[in-house]
This record gives sequence, structure tokens and C-alpha cells, in this order.
Amino acid sequence: MFDWLNLHVLALVAVAAQFGGMGFFAFLFTPLVFRYTEREDASKFLRQVFPVYYRVNAGLAIVPALLLAPGQSYVVELVTMLSVAATFLFSARFIVPAANRAREAGNDGKFKAVHRFSVFLHMAQWIAVTVILLRLAQ
Repeated sequence: MFDWLNLHVLALVAVAAQFGGMGFFAFLFTPLVFRYTEREDASKFLRQVFPVYYRVNAGLAIVPALLLAPGQSYVVELVTMLSVAATFLFSARFIVPAANRAREAGNDGKFKAVHRFSVFLHMAQWIAVTVILLRLAQ
């Protein structure tokens, strides 16, 4: 009955969910927070949301890696998704605190540099997830 359901398909669904979630957060959720709330309130809110976002996404990236681990032909996918997870954890542990320290110190130049770096990392992760999504969809 469910001959099509296997670890590959489950991993594909997990990667697709991560792809969609990352896109939603970056291109819809965050801009809407800034559009419909005062800038200071939006900043405070997102400073609370980002650590959760990064940790949840680290866990989500590990799911397809675990699903693909039994397969011998998924080395690229496995390593990429684990790298995405590690980068999310790095962001939660180091990038968010650095951005918060810069913001609290009123160091706009440092904050902008850290923010640019975090955006670069997020886009690199999203591209990596996109590549894995396309590889698994073939």
C-alpha cells in the first residue's frame, strides 16, 4: 500500500519542510515583524526568536541526515545537512550573542557587520538546503 514511502522520501519531505520554513522566515515573517511593529519592539522580539529559530532548524537539519544515514549513496546529502545543522548551532551560540552585545553597546557598525555575516550564513545554508532538495527530488 505504501510502497513509495521510504527513508529517501521521508528525508525529501524533511528537507522540503526546512527549505520552506527558512524561506518563510527570511522573506515573509521577519519583514512583516518590522513592517507591523515599532522598530525597537521588532528588534526585541526577534532577539528572542532567533535563538529558538536557529536551534529548531539545527534539529530539523539533523532529521534528514539521520534518515539518509543508512544509505551508502547519500554521503554528500548527509554531510551537507549536518553542516547546515552545525552552522545553525554556531549562529545560536556565537552570532546571536555577538549581535546582541553590539546592539546593547550601541555599536551600530559592529551590529551591521555581524548582521551581514548572519544573513550571508543563512543564505548559504538556504542554498545548501536547496541543492540537497533538488538532489533528493531527482
